Amino acid sequence: MNNNGLKTLARRSLITCVVIGSVVAGILMSSSRPEIDELALKGAQQAQFQDLNGKWQQIASWSGSYRIVNFWATWCPPCIEEIPLFVGLQAEYADRNITFIGIAVDEVARVRGFASDNKINYPILIGSGDALRVSEILGNQRSGLPFTVFLGPSGDLIDMHSGAVPEAKIREFADKIR
Repeated sequence: MNNNGLKTLARRSLITCVVIGSVVAGILMSSSRPEIDELALKGAQQAQFQDLNGKWQQIASWSGSYRIVNFWATWCPPCIEEIPLFVGLQAEYADRNITFIGIAVDEVARVRGFASDNKINYPILIGSGDALRVSEILGNQRSGLPFTVFLGPSGDLIDMHSGAVPEAKIREFADKIR
């Protein structure tokens, strides 16, 4: 096998390990809610990420609305599987003051292409290790993807979910807002 073939095999192996690790971390995530430092929670919502147009945004940019913030990546199969659900529910719940926000832990070009190809209709912010650190402050104990937090209009943490979010959980959240 030539050098390029070994590099490709190594990259695929690494990606496979990361994906499997993320899935296992999501499964192992305890159902108990970790202690969240309220000051750190508010600070994490001030972290700056670029959107798809290169403009700097914060989770707090959508204060005043309920926010479903999803940390994801284009190389993460469970992340990719739940995005069509988010697209559909963002359209369905547009009149309920709910905003989905995706924070991609990925490369800018890959995220832009993926968002365009999948007609994502909600804000996408792009980060890397800094985005994972923010997810950890928000309760992602194992740094797994996908990881989703549910925030109130003032930024209060209402709920969180590690792994792909069941549709029923999002609908239950939305039904409480009516």
